[in-house]
This record gives sequence, C-alpha cells and structure tokens, in this order.
Amino acid sequence: MARLLRLTCVAVLIGMAACAGAEAADGRPEIALKARAVVTRDVIELADVAALGGETPPEVAHLALGNAPWLGHVRRVGRVLVKARLLSAGFDLSQFEFTGAEACLVELESLCVRPEEIVAAARRCLQAQFPEQGSRARIELLHEVEPVLVPAGEGRVELAPSLANQGAPQGTARVDVDLVRDGARLKQVSVNFSVKVYEQVAVAARSIGVGEPLTSDNVRFAEREVTPANGAYVRSPDELKGQFAAVPIQTGQLVTRRMMSRPDKSLVINPNQQVFLVVQTPTLRAVTVGRSLSRARLGEVARAQNVSTGREVVGIAVDGSTIQVRLEGQTDD
Repeated sequence: MARLLRLTCVAVLIGMAACAGAEAADGRPEIALKARAVVTRDVIELADVAALGGETPPEVAHLALGNAPWLGHVRRVGRVLVKARLLSAGFDLSQFEFTGAEACLVELESLCVRPEEIVAAARRCLQAQFPEQGSRARIELLHEVEPVLVPAGEGRVELAPSLANQGAPQGTARVDVDLVRDGARLKQVSVNFSVKVYEQVAVAARSIGVGEPLTSDNVRFAEREVTPANGAYVRSPDELKGQFAAVPIQTGQLVTRRMMSRPDKSLVINPNQQVFLVVQTPTLRAVTVGRSLSRARLGEVARAQNVSTGREVVGIAVDGSTIQVRLEGQTDD
C-alpha cells in the first residue's frame, strides 16, 4: 500500500512538471529555441522562434532579432544571437533558462502560384488578339515557367497579363504577367511564346513574270502561314484587280502588296512587249521587230532588244508600239 502511494505521488509530480512546461525548476522563465519557424512579418521576434514559459515579460517576447529572410530563402537564428539581443536590450541572462535547439531556421510564410495558372493567363492574352473570324494562330510555349512564391496575405492574388510589345504578336511574342494583390504588384513573370499566324491569302499558282497581270489564272487563295511574309499579304481577290507583277513571282510564293504595281496610265511601253524599232535619217527609214526591256512613258528613253540580231538598243517611246532608235552620233535637227 505504501509503495502504491509513493508511485502515485511520483506520477502527480511528473504531471505538474509537464504542466509547468517552459519554466525551469528554479522558477526562471525558459526560452526554448525551435528547430524551424515560419514568420509572417518583416521582422523576426523572439516569440516567433522560441517557446516562452513562465512569466516572460512582453518586451522579451517582442524582442526584435533581425529582418525576415527573402521570400524562398532561410535565415539561421542561433542561441548566441538571442543572448546578444537580450544583453543589448539590458536583460540579465541569468534570469532565463535557455533550452531547445542551438539554432532555428526561419522562413517567410509564402503562397505558391502554380506555373500552369501563369501560362494559361498569358495564353488567353495572346489568343484574344486573334478573333474567331480572323486569323488562325498556333501558339506554343517556348520555355518552362517555374512556380512563383509570393508573400502570404489575406487578399486574393490576381494575374494581370499584358503584351510586352506593340503591334501584331507574330514570331516570338512575350507576355508579362503581373501578380497583383489589392492593387499592388507582388511580382512580374515573363512568358515567351512562338506565334505562327495562318490566313487565306493569295498564292502564285505558277511562275509569274514581271509586268504580267495578276488574275485568277495565275493566282489562287489558300491557307498559309503569313508570319514571315515580307510585306502586307493579299487577302481578297478585289485587291488584285488591275494589278501587275512588279517582280518575278515563283510558284507557291505568297503574293504581297510589295510584289504588285498598278501601271501608270501615261505608260506606253511595258517590259517584254513586242515593239517596232524605227531607225530614221534624212535619207533612210528602217523598221524591225524588237522586244522591250523596260517601261517607258511617252517621250521617255526606252531599252529594247533587236529580235533579229539580239543586240540591245536605246531609243525614245513615240507611241504604244514604237521606239525610235537613235544612231550613234545622231542629233535632233
């Protein structure tokens, strides 16, 4: 019976000691440093990194130990630092019992924004540039996006994407996504895409020579990638009316406005046109057939090739089918 009574007393004493928790046997407040801690403020306080027992003064609990670490980083707060701060604040270290870990690893409380959310917001921003009735775009992500940590808070984190550059998003396009809470930007993430644009555009159905009219006989409309087109591409048959090829166009090549020209009404000679080459002196007039090598207005210098000899000659366009060739040394009288 006496033995049972002794065991009961021991159990009660152990329970009382456990309830005392962070108070030393001699009544001194105990400062038990934690192994890890997460803080929500910019400044680390003693109560953040240690369990405080007994009648710990409030000024001890709120003792500043230093700045919180950068988001995603860890700061090591050691027992030596705690004692140094207490001494600097005028406290006697012998008043406290120091227990627990030798150092506490401190992190700033954060919220993780998933990369798929960021990419989806950026993609929607790009797709909005291409209405359903307009161009068709193929948008591909060019790089992986990492998860983003932002400081934890009560407000909701909003994603606000915007195009980085002005103009049509073609080729390589960058979208800047702002992570915003309560109107304040927490962080900005840049997302790069490859954007290929497809439209129904004019395509050369066969090789087209300079000066040849552009019609449905040599131009067709098909869906093609227009991203690398050099010049504004032609999207309507109406744009071809009255137009001629200003440069040689190869089969399958996109027809752009830079490749077209509308002949001036005052032009009388066009390239590759059959012309009459007239050589005339006071006593002689000779006519032969030639092929024009340039455009010319009435009275302008025109180049042509003598079909019979293959020789290139220079003369004056006198009408829509005649070039008056000047002989070497000939002058107007």
